[in-house]
Amino acid sequence: MKPGILKPAVSKKAGIIAALLVGLNLCHGYALQAQDVSLTADAPKVVRVGEQFRLSYTVNARPSSFTAPEITDFYVLSGPNQSTSSSIQIINGRRTSSYTITYTYYLQATGAGKFTIPPARVIVDKEEYSSNPVDIEVLAAEGSGQGAGTQQGVEQTQDVDLSEELFVRLVTDKKTIYRGEPVIATIKLYTRLQITGFGKSEMPDFAGFWTQEIEAPTQLNLVRENVGGKIYNTGMIRKVILFPQKSGEITISPFRLETYIRQQVNRPRSPFDDFFGTNYTNALKLLVSKPVTVHVKDLPAGAPQGFTGAVGKLAVKAEIDKTEALTNDAITYKLSISGTGNVQLLEVPRINFPPDFETYDPKVQTNVNNTDAGQSGKKTFEYLLIPRHAGNFRIPPASMSYFDLQAGQYRTLNTPEFNLVISKGEEEETVGVIAGRSKEDLKILGQDILFIKDEDFRLHRIGSAFFGSTLFILIYPAALLIFLLILLLRRKRIRRMQNLELVRNQRASREARKRLKAAADHMKKNETEAFYEAVLKALTGYLVDKLNIPVSEMSKEKARGGLERYNVAEDLINEYLELADLCEMARYAPSSDQGKVEEVYSRSIKVIGKIEQNLR
Repeated sequence: MKPGILKPAVSKKAGIIAALLVGLNLCHGYALQAQDVSLTADAPKVVRVGEQFRLSYTVNARPSSFTAPEITDFYVLSGPNQSTSSSIQIINGRRTSSYTITYTYYLQATGAGKFTIPPARVIVDKEEYSSNPVDIEVLAAEGSGQGAGTQQGVEQTQDVDLSEELFVRLVTDKKTIYRGEPVIATIKLYTRLQITGFGKSEMPDFAGFWTQEIEAPTQLNLVRENVGGKIYNTGMIRKVILFPQKSGEITISPFRLETYIRQQVNRPRSPFDDFFGTNYTNALKLLVSKPVTVHVKDLPAGAPQGFTGAVGKLAVKAEIDKTEALTNDAITYKLSISGTGNVQLLEVPRINFPPDFETYDPKVQTNVNNTDAGQSGKKTFEYLLIPRHAGNFRIPPASMSYFDLQAGQYRTLNTPEFNLVISKGEEEETVGVIAGRSKEDLKILGQDILFIKDEDFRLHRIGSAFFGSTLFILIYPAALLIFLLILLLRRKRIRRMQNLELVRNQRASREARKRLKAAADHMKKNETEAFYEAVLKALTGYLVDKLNIPVSEMSKEKARGGLERYNVAEDLINEYLELADLCEMARYAPSSDQGKVEEVYSRSIKVIGKIEQNLR
């Protein structure tokens, strides 16, 4: 074949490739245009007079123009400084791209007060978009600096009061609530020092409450806040929704956290200190929040009949998939309760289905969202009904009562009634229906007519009877012995059950195995946070039951002291406590390392097994 013949083919392929590249670029452009355009502004919430800070505007598309707001309350040092970033990803043949451009200003606060910077505007594809306004609080200048620095080695803090510079708080959004009313509890860290790390922590047990976690970042993000005229860097450690399960005064136990801060060491300086940083150290500070007491009131008297403790603002809806069917056909009845309040704890209202319908236990589906505003969502109860007889039937309205927190009174909601027409099906059972009878009565009627027995039978001589026979006489002492044996066994069981310590001790290993099995299920599903929580429950629950320590009094010191009383080896005690600390910290900063998860699971099984051998 001549070389010249190949040229048209190469040119044709090059044209096809060029066309494909142009098409991809066009698609890229359309993808950028199709995405939702947003312009966001970001700046510190609080600064001091004379302090310099950054104000940035970020847009996720290529704008044709940018209009900055009029900044009159701050001195503009520089800006806008423009920076761009873009990325393209191809995953499983699907191409995605992103593009952002940021406009940055450097400002300086000139006077104290609260100021608002108006929105900026951009134009993208002839459409105008505005940013959010920015609220900034400016405090008066502080007279002196803070002076804290760090670190090498680990030493206890010296006799310096750092309680005003570094502390944790457990706060609730309400102090007085009704039983069943949600309250938001937040654990926050406040610091004016440089934190270099964290050690062990101990979370409150929230005894007396049913808790639901509010989703939060896995890493601690510090933001500036004004607390009593001082600027602190604050970070949320944990936020939960608490539902009180009893009335009266409920006290939430303190939160404890070991924190490492940068601190200067009081020792003679040398010319090498500044170069090597040897005049600073890691100082350990134990932070303990104050206990918080919540007053829980009983719900007002006069609750409607059938009230089961629902609190909030709720709505109920009932629906049925069909009102006409044949006998033995499946009918689906669905009842949904939605709104805000203790949605996850709602119980199904009583529904009076026709007695001639075969009714199965409901399938329950719960979909809730836990936010700073409380818990909201929907709980659905889906019933499967099987009509066994033809006729006209009625499903009466179902009523559901709840306590309206906003109105301070009980409310009752009713569903509509449903009238059903059931026709005779081809496979209907041939059972006569008697007026006024239910299906339970029909089952008894089916036993009235018995089949004729056609098997062999025996004849007995007239006058011979079982009463008075030898077998009859022997049955009496045998029955008496059996009765005495049962009585002795029952009394032994009662004495055993009264010894709660013995019962808890014997069930400790079994309960630990159950919790470890649950942890294994979470490990297979890669649910890391739930895995560590299950392992922690297995470890602590085992010692609570085995050593008969109340849950509210369980601590590391109690665990160590209880194990030492049974002469458990020191290295085994340390391994147990190390595993408990590891699981406690991993719950709030879970690692996705599968190998580490499997190692924790294997070590937990071995530790509980070895302790069980020592405590027998």
